[in-house]
Amino acid sequence: VLAPAENGAKNKTRPLIVKGRLCCYNDLISRMVVCTERRIYMKVLCFGDSNTFGYKPDGSGRFGRRERWPGRLQALLGDGYRVAEEGACGRTILFREEGNPDICGLDCIRGALERNRPADLLIVMLGTNDCKTEYGASPLELAAGLERLAERAAGILGAPEKVLLIAPAPLGASVEESVWGYAFDRDSIRKSLALAEEYKKIAARGNYRYLDASRVIRASAADCVHLDQEAHGALAKAVAELING
Repeated sequence: VLAPAENGAKNKTRPLIVKGRLCCYNDLISRMVVCTERRIYMKVLCFGDSNTFGYKPDGSGRFGRRERWPGRLQALLGDGYRVAEEGACGRTILFREEGNPDICGLDCIRGALERNRPADLLIVMLGTNDCKTEYGASPLELAAGLERLAERAAGILGAPEKVLLIAPAPLGASVEESVWGYAFDRDSIRKSLALAEEYKKIAARGNYRYLDASRVIRASAADCVHLDQEAHGALAKAVAELING
């Protein structure tokens, strides 16, 4: 490595050997700065369905970055964090949809983590779409699928403590009469209500972090499935408090 000359000499360098290699002194300093910058913040990845995507309950589109919960989480955590989001409408834990590779969480969690590496914390909020009548899955089956997803993610990240499982807010009691009545029925509601307890067991077994979203938010009365702006803010606040511990 070539270092600046001593005693104020201009345009001169003196040789230094670092790990047996010669390189520009300025390049070495630049690399050190980059490495330092990479370590001044924690990266958080939010992985979920339309409620992470920010789908509006009135069906008019998507909430802006500063309105949906990952963006609000970024604002609450501050400059020491970088919050990325991977939300997809219709995403499930287990089930696939032909022609849509982003739907099954088990299939695409690896790709999401690779696109956002290095992630220091993965937040997973899934399960609502798995409660659709077409799938006919029990809460135990959904929980087993989530456990597989969490194990896969923890293996990639290197530690179970880097995974936060969020049990989503249950479906609203009137979902059958909402615009989503074709997809969810009374049994879907029962299943969505059962997820929190099953997810809690998974978290305890695997040493994952856990949050029951129903303690702080509920699905909007507008469609009984999606979160309104107030709920996005409340969820972000609860997650920030858990992270800051």
